[in-house]
This record gives sequence, structure tokens and C-alpha cells, in this order.
Amino acid sequence: MRSVRILFALLLSLATHNGAMAFHIHLYGVVTEQFSGDALKGIQIRLVKDSIERETVVTAWNGKYELYLERGYDYQVWFSRNDMVTKYVRIDAREIPLYPDVPFFEMDLQMTVFAWVDGFDFSAFDEPVALADYKHSVRNLNWNTDYTDRRRSELVRVMIQYERYLTTQRKAAKAAAKGKATDPRKRKTVGF
Repeated sequence: MRSVRILFALLLSLATHNGAMAFHIHLYGVVTEQFSGDALKGIQIRLVKDSIERETVVTAWNGKYELYLERGYDYQVWFSRNDMVTKYVRIDAREIPLYPDVPFFEMDLQMTVFAWVDGFDFSAFDEPVALADYKHSVRNLNWNTDYTDRRRSELVRVMIQYERYLTTQRKAAKAAAKGKATDPRKRKTVGF
């Protein structure tokens, strides 16, 4: 009977030890405001694992967050707050081998968000802003730079339009406050 207890304790110890050494992906970073660079409190980071929401963390005063992901799954990581534009990234960990060369991968993901404005088209953010996947050639989880380069030009264009839209809205608000409620898109005709 004593030998059964010892064997059971040994097996339990090994199971616990192996569980503690399980491979993981440590995803962490800081969420900041796009234009000021200030760290943002209260941003929700939702982890969606194979289309099922698994966990939500909220940034503290310093904008920091961290999540732990497992190999073998396709993840979406969403960054949102009621007054901000929602963005997300996709991390495809399905191709990571059962026994990778290292005990974990670290991914430092800094995210910027900006204010939501009614009337502006944010559909460019319906797709992930970045993709990461496992590359067998380098045996690591890497950001897909080809995808990022393709998206960058589109997102830069959207951000230029966003800034112009904000400027137009501010000018219209100033004109309305001064009692000159005119359409800022109409220009005065000047005769020569």
C-alpha cells in the first residue's frame, strides 16, 4: 500500500512538473493613443481562440496588458473601448510543432488606438491590422511583413482622411459657436 502511495505521489509530481513546463506564447505590450502617445487605461483586450471568446483583460493606468496563448490555435486579439476605434490582430499558432525548440515565445505587441467619430467610415479596420504565423524555415512565430506592408498604405490613407475629417468637424463646430453656421465645404466666390 505504501508503494502505491509513493508511485501515485511520483506520478502526480511528474504531471504537475510537465504542466508547469508546457509551451506557451507570452503576448504583452502597451496600448497608447495614436496621436499623443499617452498610455490608455480601460482598453479591453479580448482573446478569441478558434472563434470562441476565451478571456478579456483591461489595461491599467499604464496601458499595459499581458496574455498567455497556447500552440495549436488560431487567435484574434481585439483592442477596444467605447470611445475608441476597435482594432485587432490575428495570430495563427496552429503550425507550431508539438515540441518546439524553446519553452515559450514572447511577442511584444504595442497597439495604438484613436477616438471614434460619428459619420466616419472605419471599415478598413474590419480586417486585422497585422498577422503573425509560425515559419518552419526559422522555427519561430513571426509577424507577416508582406501583409503589414499591403495594409499599411491603406491604413495611412484612412488616417489622412480621418485627420481631414476631424479638422472639418472642428471648423464647423467653431463656426457654429460663433453663429456662422455655414457648410465648411462651401467656398466663397471671389471676383477679380
